[in-house]
Amino acid sequence: MRAAVRDGWVVVPYTGHDLATVEIAVGDRDTWTPAFLDWNGPERVAKIRPPASSDRQVAVWLRVGDVVTSAGRVTLSA
Repeated sequence: MRAAVRDGWVVVPYTGHDLATVEIAVGDRDTWTPAFLDWNGPERVAKIRPPASSDRQVAVWLRVGDVVTSAGRVTLSA
């Protein structure tokens, strides 16, 4: 699973249920943001607006219910 920044969103591939509680944490694994479920071409994704930051690479985490999964790292820019 690889996170990316696309069109101003942090996006993570998502194949789970539409009614699940889906959240994404960027940088700080203790701060979770509810994710929007959307499509990126043929791929289903969960996405959030990134927190304000300077240029830096941060870890991204996906939480579905109580299950947390690493989604890789992305570079955020202000």
